[in-house]
Amino acid sequence: MLFIVYHRHTAVMCPGGKVHPDREFLAKLIEQSKTSGVTIIEGYIDGPGHQFYLVVEADDGAKLNKAIEQLRLVGDINDIVPVLKLTDAVAWAQKAGIQE
Repeated sequence: MLFIVYHRHTAVMCPGGKVHPDREFLAKLIEQSKTSGVTIIEGYIDGPGHQFYLVVEADDGAKLNKAIEQLRLVGDINDIVPVLKLTDAVAWAQKAGIQE
């Protein structure tokens, strides 16, 4: 199942900042997702806004929570939203007879 994970941290806690720098932060995030059995499909970072948007694939909520622990160490998980790819949604809607 696909999820959008929205994370935000402060400038003070920013792993790319000067107060609490962590040069291995992104590598740890990627490694944690792999060892958790979660795939990061893509990630988008708003550097000045200190926000991450991750598209992840996970088959289990516990695995997903373990995979994003690095983000919780520096800030908040503002939302985790289950999503469908548009192509999958179209196929489902056509099969259900609600779209052509």
